[in-house]
Amino acid sequence: MTNASSRPLCVLLPGTDGTGRFFDGLRDALIGYDVRVVTYPQFGGQSYERLGRLILPILPRDRDYIIIAESFGGPLAIWLAVHAVHKPVKMILAASFAASPFGAVGRFVAPLISVARWLPLWSWQIDLILFNNQNRHVAEFIHETVKSIARSVLLDRVHTVLTCDMRGWLGQVGLPVLCLEACRDRLLPPWLPRGFERLPFRQTARLDLPHMVFQSDAQGIVRDHILPFLTA
Repeated sequence: MTNASSRPLCVLLPGTDGTGRFFDGLRDALIGYDVRVVTYPQFGGQSYERLGRLILPILPRDRDYIIIAESFGGPLAIWLAVHAVHKPVKMILAASFAASPFGAVGRFVAPLISVARWLPLWSWQIDLILFNNQNRHVAEFIHETVKSIARSVLLDRVHTVLTCDMRGWLGQVGLPVLCLEACRDRLLPPWLPRGFERLPFRQTARLDLPHMVFQSDAQGIVRDHILPFLTA
């Protein structure tokens, strides 16, 4: 039997919360693989370049690894894949994008995003937008988690999403990439562009799931999509 240390390490990049606390189901489903969950600093600037330079030193240099990134973490994964000394062997991007799906509208709204610090955030909103009203329990857990994060930090990450564009780096991502698209995504509806067209070795799997794909069906995604991709 192959042991975990002989397989690539799975490096998980979280979404906008930056805590990695919502990956328990995915970690449990990745049986036989070592997993390392990355967390983002909950202070200071939240640009992809700053986060990437903080994460680069903790990426493995003595074993192969795979980056699995959800949502906000996708562009960061692309940046890391280009700039890492020891590059990942494969990459999985879940409900994510290479450039802001909101395009010019996002860039126009970005300077105004600080206004949102005064808007309330409730668990029912999280359930409605991220889970399509199908997972109130996890939505409440997310709500409790993000309440402890400074609203300015969360909004800085939103600003980063609205203004990001990693498409210029895609030609340098010379490794297989699996894009998991959430077909029932209310946060990033499927008709919005993701900007992955220039990825040279891209595969796409379309999932009948809401935005939080790993928190909705981690076991099924690993069984049907991730494991076949990793072992191919």
